[in-house]
Amino acid sequence: MLRKPEDYLKLALGGALLVLLLKGLAYEVGGGAGLLSDAGESFLNVLTALLGLYGSLWAQRPRDSDHPYGHGKADALFAALQALLIGGTALFLAYTMMTGTYRPLRQQAFLSAFPYEALAMVLNATLALLLGQGGRRLHSHLLTAEAWHLLGDVATSALVLGGLGAVHIGLPPLIDKGVGLVLIGLIAYGAFRLLRESSAALLDEQAPRLLTRLAEALEKHRRPEWIDIHNVRIQRYGATLHIDGHVTFPWYWSLQEAHTALKALEKTLAEELHRPVEFFWHMDPCEPPCCAHCQVNPCSHRQSPFQSVIPFRPDTLFPNQKGPRP
Repeated sequence: MLRKPEDYLKLALGGALLVLLLKGLAYEVGGGAGLLSDAGESFLNVLTALLGLYGSLWAQRPRDSDHPYGHGKADALFAALQALLIGGTALFLAYTMMTGTYRPLRQQAFLSAFPYEALAMVLNATLALLLGQGGRRLHSHLLTAEAWHLLGDVATSALVLGGLGAVHIGLPPLIDKGVGLVLIGLIAYGAFRLLRESSAALLDEQAPRLLTRLAEALEKHRRPEWIDIHNVRIQRYGATLHIDGHVTFPWYWSLQEAHTALKALEKTLAEELHRPVEFFWHMDPCEPPCCAHCQVNPCSHRQSPFQSVIPFRPDTLFPNQKGPRP
């Protein structure tokens, strides 16, 4: 049963070894630049699966005195290392292709290599589907990165077979080298995309989709006592989210009342986000200007009539500003 990221990555490692064997055989019987690039990417899949498995195990380690927020950032860190490894492989393959230090394309390469390449494509597509589902369910950068990488491998295999088929029907063998260079470009682009996404998580870049989901959850379950919520920040530690912000409650509430309302707010958001969440809220007391946006009724301390609520949207949750935002 696939329950944890490492379960998926163990499966990916086994699949990567089998795909490497198949594509190695395809290059052995067919030769050529395209098959070399494809086999090189499969070797890369083995390395990234090993790196991802180690990173996933590290990210699952519990928090300690040296890492009070846990080790979840390791998920994004190892994804960034995967990206650098992929980029380095692309440079090596480009050098090999430009210097011509590879086995030339053989006669009948298409017919010889097709069974191995086709089987490898099916296997990679199946693994990519499983890893993609696991990445979404477990909110894992590593699984998502590995899934996209395997999908890229499926596309490159299809491109290789297309190039071999073109040569097989009589088009110039130069097409094979062109296909190889296109594949290298795709590998390099995948490395850049993965590095960009993992760096965003490491540097705590704003996550618009998460902030939007948070705003939608607050609007959906809005309560009168949530007078204002602002200065909201979201950090990602692997699958776990760390959310902090300011929430305004009636000034005359007891500490127990405010605490109970805050726990209800946290429970609502945790259920809507469907992933582990750690909250740190600063509670603000309402002030006279808040009356115009407060739905608490009855309220014996009201100093002005209610006019309108402050909407919960990404652009109103983020600013460190109490009261109406422009």
